[in-house]
Amino acid sequence: MWLVADSGSTKTEWILFDAGGEIEQFFTAGLNPIFLSKEKFSSEILKFIPSHKRLGVTKLWFYGAGCGSKEVKDNTQLWLTNIFKNAIISVESDMLAAARATCGSNEGLVAILGTGSNSCFFDGNAIKEQIKPLGFILGDEGSGAALGKALLKKLLRNQFTFKLTDSVYQEIGLNYDEIINKVYYSQWPNRFLASCAKVLYNHKLEKDVAEIITTEFDGFSNVLKRYEIKRPVHIIGSVGYYFKAEIGISLQKQGLKLGVVIKSPTKALVSYHLEND
Repeated sequence: MWLVADSGSTKTEWILFDAGGEIEQFFTAGLNPIFLSKEKFSSEILKFIPSHKRLGVTKLWFYGAGCGSKEVKDNTQLWLTNIFKNAIISVESDMLAAARATCGSNEGLVAILGTGSNSCFFDGNAIKEQIKPLGFILGDEGSGAALGKALLKKLLRNQFTFKLTDSVYQEIGLNYDEIINKVYYSQWPNRFLASCAKVLYNHKLEKDVAEIITTEFDGFSNVLKRYEIKRPVHIIGSVGYYFKAEIGISLQKQGLKLGVVIKSPTKALVSYHLEND
């Protein structure tokens, strides 16, 4: 059996498959090796994947957030080798997963818009150009975390109407002090911020909320326009999927077109590896 995993900052999607196609799909927490110790990384997998399935895997493709550098790839591969003892293991970035899922063997501009954001130019074989995303504090324009941060900033400064303020607080389910604690003292502030993007979606027709959405996706589009080669922009991720119309409008302002939009790359990656491996 073969196994492919796409790991973002919030969750990891796994699909077990063979030459006949998909066998089983399951989810674990996000497995970013930059933020997790070997023990925490391994325990999350061991908790959800029983021994007989791990031993039955002969090939594993692990695509992950944080897996861009050789050092992180090598460490992650070593950790996975200790878990999937009979598998040939390949570790690649989540950006390459997005490129292979949307472009296959063709060239294109590719972006991830989920908890975080990232982008690249893919030549059909490898990533050839990439603008640094800078993370949710300095960058990640258009991401769930960036959208959530912009929402909370206006909320906590009382810049919404009374009715909208009341609705947003109810949907988030936290008061001012609890929100501040989540942002500054929780283990995963980016995940909390990204969870607030759902509130934006629920109220996207409200003028104040629409302005936040437009500003964030205009910032995202400004990043994409810096690529020298202009191609339709393919997007992976839940934010891209749910805000596809708004993103398309922002891209048009920069002379760019929206291409393929997929919520998750994992099923497309199964097809890619069945065709190419």
